[in-house]
Amino acid sequence: MKKNLEEKVIGLLGLAARSGKIVIGQKMVKRYISSDFKEKIVIFSSDYGESVESLLHKCKTNGVPYLKLSIGKSELGMKIGKKEVSAVGITEATFAKGIRNIIFNG
Repeated sequence: MKKNLEEKVIGLLGLAARSGKIVIGQKMVKRYISSDFKEKIVIFSSDYGESVESLLHKCKTNGVPYLKLSIGKSELGMKIGKKEVSAVGITEATFAKGIRNIIFNG
């Protein structure tokens, strides 16, 4: 993904976080992937650990779009006001659609 597109994604992710429209933590993201939210997307840091690999697999098997960023979990956490974050789910349809639109349509 081009750097400027990734910056747009991170910007929307930051807005979603400030609006309280995200889920973080392995258990919460796992529930989110299986949930009935119509518009979903999961964002992964570049340096997620082995335990988060199961979330990636769950996204694939459930047909949930996902994006691996080029930034690490410390920087991703900083962008959403947390310490370290490996995976983030977007719970607001508008933000999820916006991020998917950036990813798939540039």
